[in-house]
Amino acid sequence: MLRYRLPVGVALILLLAGVVWCDEQQVAVAANWFPGGALPAGCVLGLLGFVVLVPAMAFELTRLLKAGGVDAWPLHFAMPIACGAFAAVCLHAWRADAWARVAMVLVLMGLLPALGSLLRNNAARALADVGRWILFAVWIGAMPACWIALRAQVPWWGVIGAVLAVKCNDIGAYFAGRVCGRDHMVPWLSPQKTWQGFCGGTLASIAAGMWLSMQMGLGWHWGAAYGIAISVLGPFGDLSESLLKRQAEMKDSGATIPGMGGVLDVLDSLLPTAPAALWMLAAAG
Repeated sequence: MLRYRLPVGVALILLLAGVVWCDEQQVAVAANWFPGGALPAGCVLGLLGFVVLVPAMAFELTRLLKAGGVDAWPLHFAMPIACGAFAAVCLHAWRADAWARVAMVLVLMGLLPALGSLLRNNAARALADVGRWILFAVWIGAMPACWIALRAQVPWWGVIGAVLAVKCNDIGAYFAGRVCGRDHMVPWLSPQKTWQGFCGGTLASIAAGMWLSMQMGLGWHWGAAYGIAISVLGPFGDLSESLLKRQAEMKDSGATIPGMGGVLDVLDSLLPTAPAALWMLAAAG
């Protein structure tokens, strides 16, 4: 498996770098149709997320829920909710607040099924509807959009560095677990995750975060805090997806990416870490 993951992982990093480079080339290009009259930082990344990544995650998430016996939303209802939440966060970051409000209205329509369940005095169904809304609107919609919001405030290389810091946590945990892993964290859910691997991932993410924060002109303590945050949030995202896959009795969320699985399998640790990156690396500056 490792012989596939390494080249595919390198290819994905190069692809990310290429997309971010293209994004940099489009910044400030005249666009009279966009508020402000010019394309904002993150426009190419946002378009990729809106057209490809979020729809792919919505499809895979719907598939996992249905396979797990959950009464999932129809894809034609779930996908606009996820894409609308993604667009709302991006548009707000780009100061296009009028369009962001329109997108947010679409997102809030996803709560109508919960309201209908409450009116029918079905509390259990209402809670399930709210849970579905959180999964689609927040988890795979708003959270990844925080990476676009970060790009709107920091240089392109800062976004790549923040993403690589998350992946350093994954890599550090993997190799530390392989070398000295003994005590399993959640054996019933993810037998390969160990506390020794967790410690190795934490050290790797702290080192990467401190290096990045120093390069961005922030204090080293911001980078250390970011490293600690992603060492907790990254595995939480991974374990959350593992829970869905175990419920569905599926090894991967899809087969889109050779050696990696689906889009959710690649982005699981990047979803809950995105708000931390936005708050610690952008707001700190």
